Amino acid sequence: MKKFLRLLWILTFLVFSSSFLWADNSTNYDDISFPQWTKDLRRTEVITFGSLPFVTLWTSLGYGLAVKGTFHNPLDKSTSGYSEKDQKNIIMIAAGTSLCLGLTDLLLNVINRKIKDDKASKVQKSITVIPFSQQSLEFEQQSDEEQLIEKQEIPQEYFIKGLENAIF
Repeated sequence: MKKFLRLLWILTFLVFSSSFLWADNSTNYDDISFPQWTKDLRRTEVITFGSLPFVTLWTSLGYGLAVKGTFHNPLDKSTSGYSEKDQKNIIMIAAGTSLCLGLTDLLLNVINRKIKDDKASKVQKSITVIPFSQQSLEFEQQSDEEQLIEKQEIPQEYFIKGLENAIF
């Protein structure tokens, strides 16, 4: 029986360790393009439900101090427990607080993303990219006199030293 269990353990170990060697790691969830609202919703869900146990613990401690007037340890079985009404109140307060945490995070992320997008669009609108081939055609069409006049119209103080002929 001992040999059978040892053989079974070795076989199980080999099967599970070999599955990691041939596992397909090609699925990267960053490569899958989910809509942004689904990513935001998932983050809100994770924060809301992830914070619920911690918020419930702190709510029960705070509820004991505020309502009962004493420190009531919810993890100690020897102390008197909360009544059913107290438990419902604690759960409702904790659920509301966790939901507020998740929604606050969602709101802050949406506002930050909007600000970044607005800044990026302003920068993108202010930059004009002219392909070099078109730029060279424009210079060839202008006479040397026109180019000198254009250079004279722009005050010298607007140039950064060494970048007079740069193409922007």
